Amino acid sequence: MHDFAWTADPTYRIGETNWNGVQCIALAQENNAAGWQQSAQFTADVIAIYSRDFGMYEYPKMVAADAADGMEYPMLTLDGGMYPSHQGLIAHEVGHNWFFGMLGNNETYRASLDEGFTQFLTSWSMKQLSSRKGLGVDYGTVYAGYMFDALDGKDAILNTHSDDFENAIGHGGGYRHVYYKTATMLYNLQYVLGDEVFLKAMKDYVKQWKICHPYVEDFRNSITMSAKTDLNWFFDQWFETRRGPSIMH
Repeated sequence: MHDFAWTADPTYRIGETNWNGVQCIALAQENNAAGWQQSAQFTADVIAIYSRDFGMYEYPKMVAADAADGMEYPMLTLDGGMYPSHQGLIAHEVGHNWFFGMLGNNETYRASLDEGFTQFLTSWSMKQLSSRKGLGVDYGTVYAGYMFDALDGKDAILNTHSDDFENAIGHGGGYRHVYYKTATMLYNLQYVLGDEVFLKAMKDYVKQWKICHPYVEDFRNSITMSAKTDLNWFFDQWFETRRGPSIMH
């Protein structure tokens, strides 16, 4: 573990379930407890998807705690709102335990490898979980977020220090741009490689760099080695040019 936090409230009510030996715990403030009845199981469902598709969760527990907003730490997430409206937030904060948590990416220096990859995981899990309920969530949030910010051609390259993103909320992206541009990049990588090769490459990356603090170059090299194909043309566009490429269909 490279970060630590704790939360306490005398009114906390506890919901708990287990997935593959991992304790999945929901802590709800007493006045919100009725709206957190399904949150522990939802947390377990998210962990199961990420573990199956990208690499097994290594920690012994995951706590989703009732809070004003969202924040992540190893084995602890702070999540505002109530079920079902906070599903996306829980999916996002739990997802941080893969690339910020187990791989140890530093958001300040390599925001795309933390927030961007986590935004991709959020979309990935919400699409699957929503489809089970017939809601059919698609990739619209990711692609629309990227296109909206990139319209004026001023979107920052992905390998940008967090302090160097513009603060603008609208066109130009601001810091939020790293979320959607990176997630779009990963969906395009899936398209290029195909589902089977893409998922194997992502699992290989997680396995190779777990607890090792990888850089962008490490991700690039790991995916290329796993896929056994020249991807310089792809990564050069996304990480080393000012403007991202057209979205592939």
